Amino acid sequence: MVAHLAPEEDEVEVTLLGPGRGECCLVHVGRGQWLVVDSCVTEHGRPAALAYLESIEVPASDVRWIIATHWHDDHIRGLAELVNASTEATVIHSTALESDEFMVLAKVGSDSLVKGPSGVKEMWNTWTELANSGRGAPELARADYRIHLRSNGSVPNCEIWALSPSGDSVASAISAFSSLVPNEGEPKGAVPRPKRNPSSVVVWVRVGDAVVLLGADLERSPSSSGGWQAIARSTGRPTERAHVVKIPHHGSEDAHDMAMWDELLIQNPYASITPFNRGNVRLPRDSDRSRIAQLTSQAWLTSETTAARQVKRTSTVNKTIREATRRIERLSINPGRVTFRCNAFNPRHWSVDAPPPAVQLRSQPDQNGGS
Repeated sequence: MVAHLAPEEDEVEVTLLGPGRGECCLVHVGRGQWLVVDSCVTEHGRPAALAYLESIEVPASDVRWIIATHWHDDHIRGLAELVNASTEATVIHSTALESDEFMVLAKVGSDSLVKGPSGVKEMWNTWTELANSGRGAPELARADYRIHLRSNGSVPNCEIWALSPSGDSVASAISAFSSLVPNEGEPKGAVPRPKRNPSSVVVWVRVGDAVVLLGADLERSPSSSGGWQAIARSTGRPTERAHVVKIPHHGSEDAHDMAMWDELLIQNPYASITPFNRGNVRLPRDSDRSRIAQLTSQAWLTSETTAARQVKRTSTVNKTIREATRRIERLSINPGRVTFRCNAFNPRHWSVDAPPPAVQLRSQPDQNGGS
């Protein structure tokens, strides 16, 4: 990563890193304190958050909060190592992960006989790290829950909130956990990651007058009491609109809800997105990019959504791979970066640092030549 200077004490920074097989977001909340949301790793397997902080000469001890928005392996890879290095940090995750159903799933997934990457195994390792270090259990996030308030005369003030998951979303997640536990006698493999993320933690941050919304992987819900619909309808959340947004779920259509844009964000906000590329799924799609570019002219993708490089192998090697595993894939690459900064009391003017491979999304002209 290319080094630049650390932010000043009255500066807000929002940096999105990815895809290092997942994504990670860092927020400087003023006074040298940092919030880290999710974790991904570099191509050498190191937590990307630690590599980035080192590049701007910020010690890991300045990380005060680590939030795991959900347990999918592409959002918490390297989390246990990040927690181990960030000795002053409070660790926070969804209240759904405290359920007996997820504990059973995590215990199964942590078994040494389980093969392949597993989000539940990483969560188990994180809990083990916290217990061994004497730091106690993680704090539990839920809808309309204030994680932190700094208003004791320190400038700038700061608030950190969890806007999700709602009660109905937690119930849906717990039901899904039960279905993932393998039956007795079934062969053990990596616990599969379900397609939906009902218990994902959306994070809202205000530093001075600057407001940031981190959308995690939260999607629309079939019910108005879950997903983005529940956040929009809530009367218990903060009402200030965000100037910067981490667009949810890699910009996919299933996470798009106009209520987020109309009620939680200012017009034409600064936005960042990480791509997702696994198997036949590539996000954001062209239609997603066009939709986002029409909603804001200030959206950046941390790197282009390109197909993974095909590795040529002999038929014998391919046959062996098919017999040994369901698939083979590259675990991580060096993540791209998009960084927004502003003075905490002047949030209308943000600087943008988006070095290659990051790209700005452009609205495509219509057939009549308009934009």
